[in-house]
Amino acid sequence: MKKRKIAFYKDKYLVLIIKIISLAIILFVIMSFFYKLYKGQNSYSQIIDDKFKSEEIINEIRQNSEDLTRLTRLYTNTKDTLYKNQYFEILNISKGISPRPEHYNRVYWGVLTTKDKQEPPFIKTIKKSGYKLIASADFDKLEKEKITNALNYSLLLTQLEIKAIYVLEGIGKYKNKTTPDQEKAIALVNSVDYHKRAVLIMEELNKAYELLEKRTNKELSNLESEIKKSIIVISFLFIVFILTILLTIQSALKLKKETINQLKISVKNKTKKLNESLIFNKKITEELHELNISKDLFFSIIAHDLKGPFNSLIGFSTLLLEDPVVNENEELKESVQIIKNSSQNTFELLQNLLKWAQIQKGGLPFNREKIKISDTIYNVLKVLSYQSIHKKIEIKTTLLDPDLIVYADKDMLNTILRNLISNAIKYSHENGTIEILCEKKSNAVNISISDNGTGISKEGVTKLFNYKYAQKTTGTNGEKGTGLGLILSKDFIQKHNGIIWVESELDKGSRFIFTLPDY
Repeated sequence: MKKRKIAFYKDKYLVLIIKIISLAIILFVIMSFFYKLYKGQNSYSQIIDDKFKSEEIINEIRQNSEDLTRLTRLYTNTKDTLYKNQYFEILNISKGISPRPEHYNRVYWGVLTTKDKQEPPFIKTIKKSGYKLIASADFDKLEKEKITNALNYSLLLTQLEIKAIYVLEGIGKYKNKTTPDQEKAIALVNSVDYHKRAVLIMEELNKAYELLEKRTNKELSNLESEIKKSIIVISFLFIVFILTILLTIQSALKLKKETINQLKISVKNKTKKLNESLIFNKKITEELHELNISKDLFFSIIAHDLKGPFNSLIGFSTLLLEDPVVNENEELKESVQIIKNSSQNTFELLQNLLKWAQIQKGGLPFNREKIKISDTIYNVLKVLSYQSIHKKIEIKTTLLDPDLIVYADKDMLNTILRNLISNAIKYSHENGTIEILCEKKSNAVNISISDNGTGISKEGVTKLFNYKYAQKTTGTNGEKGTGLGLILSKDFIQKHNGIIWVESELDKGSRFIFTLPDY
């Protein structure tokens, strides 16, 4: 059932994702059509701009032809050389002999043909003939042909105009005449042949203009058609986009509602299970509380009922060892010593166990005071003297400062040193050496206990201070150990805000170092 629900929601979310992707695709297509529309608007402007430039060239050729005719007639009628000079300036510009003015249009010629201003105030640019102007413009083949024909006819017409100027001035092949022939010159530029040629120029230019107008209108019409199509497609896609958005929102809201309902059911079920777990945990907690009470009672019984007998056993064995009869019998003395040592070891284990239990429940007294470390070490070594002598182990104590003071709980410090030194003895070989070093480091005292015994593996070091891995181990002479002493020592050291660590190598020995504050 759960798998079916998951599959159901996966399908729902998949449909929603597909709709969102569709929205993105539609939006991309709309944007592409908008871009196409934008390009179409630019193309529209470009077509109009090209048409304007093409019309400027047609008008310039028309204007040049008319101005050349007008200036020729003015010169033949008035013989004013200003008109002659202006005529040849226009002709040379048209042929590309003279540089073109920056604004070569009616304004320019209005200034140029004004008698008072013979030098028009216009900047001259590069030389460019009429043919180059036609080649650089955006004309089609037929338009270019008509305009070129008009330019050719205009240049042929200038031959008659130059002839009229020569006749008027009596130069060239007419220089032998005694007097210039003004009437003949005027007749040449007003003849029927001259008029026909001028009309032919205008006809070719009009045809070129009509062709340009027709082509431009066609291009604009096609472009407008494309723009209209794009607008229709964009409108359609926009409607689809809006509908898809509405459907996507509807699906999302429906899915949200279903998800919320499912979550409510899930929360309800989990709340029910949680309440059941809380009831169960409450029951377990009550049972654990009862067990803790039983445990504390058990430890109290152990502390009360076992400590007394062990003290009596240790005291009685000590008295026996002092008895002359026992001292005279070596075998009996050895047996009593074994009883005393076993009793002391078991009593120490009992003390460690009781103290560790008190730490766990926070009931162990903690009273720090200034302690002379050398005194505590001496007392611990005195208690452990039989074990070290029995294994012929030499214990060297080095105190760089004999009066070195630590600020610690006396019983806890005694337990820490007894456990660490006892372990060093336990895992040292006969005739081994143990070194105890105490030195001041900043605001703390470093105490290290080193031996050249069995050592500890790298894996063993990582588990050494973890009560989860505490296990019974055996010393070099079969001495029993529980691992509880190191765990208890670590807890006591941490209670003093100190740290403990170990440096060890298997079969080469170990070095335990811990720190305690000196204030």
